[in-house]
Amino acid sequence: MIQITQLQKGKKVFFISDLHLPLQMSSKTSNSCREDKVIAWLNYIQPQAEALFLLGDIFDFWFEYKYLIPKGALRFQAKLLSFCEEKIPVYFFLGNHDYWAKDYLMHVSGVQIFRAPLSVCMCNKRFLIGHGDTINPTRSYSLLLKLYHNALLQHLAKLLPADWLYGMVDYYCLKKNNRKKAWDLGQEDRILHYCKTEIEPSMHHDFYIFGHMHTPCIKAINHTSYYCNLGDWITHYTYGCFDGLAFSLLKF
Repeated sequence: MIQITQLQKGKKVFFISDLHLPLQMSSKTSNSCREDKVIAWLNYIQPQAEALFLLGDIFDFWFEYKYLIPKGALRFQAKLLSFCEEKIPVYFFLGNHDYWAKDYLMHVSGVQIFRAPLSVCMCNKRFLIGHGDTINPTRSYSLLLKLYHNALLQHLAKLLPADWLYGMVDYYCLKKNNRKKAWDLGQEDRILHYCKTEIEPSMHHDFYIFGHMHTPCIKAINHTSYYCNLGDWITHYTYGCFDGLAFSLLKF
């Protein structure tokens, strides 16, 4: 259960999603540019952060073997650790790209991991927070989610040599993946629709904060509720900020 009764003076709560940090991004290649920008943002918000919410797809792919973890993201992990050392809680809501995370980040960087959307109370405002991929999915995507969340599939993947698994993912799912998906084609935001028609009528929230769609926006659900999609850090570099009264969508 997450509950923030009030913010310290001058402090704010920050939200970010869909960084899609690529494999080996800590190496000196063009892949490190996104990691550099993310760390610059973390340095910027750290002095004023009451809490940090990571709303999924932080990594382009993440899978933990018993004794191995993905190469790269060392500087990013160290930065998260510095937040926790300063008693700034970091909440990580897993997305479809990093759902196979286990407990490594929790033990090493101090983040708290969540696998489903959560209703959170902050400063007498109620938030529904999550990545968003499991909310109102299409039928085909729902079947894919069942397969992806299957424990047997994860066990079989763990039997593969790490280089094989990451090599296949990097080649077939990342390098060949055209990121101009449904959110670039004008498709209706299914998360917004579900929050407006199914959740809000039965359980009021002041703010619905999600990622996944890669399209930054704030839209009114009614005169007291607002929906926000945080966008991404592939093209938009947007993030959310709550100051105890109002929620803002900002660009870094």
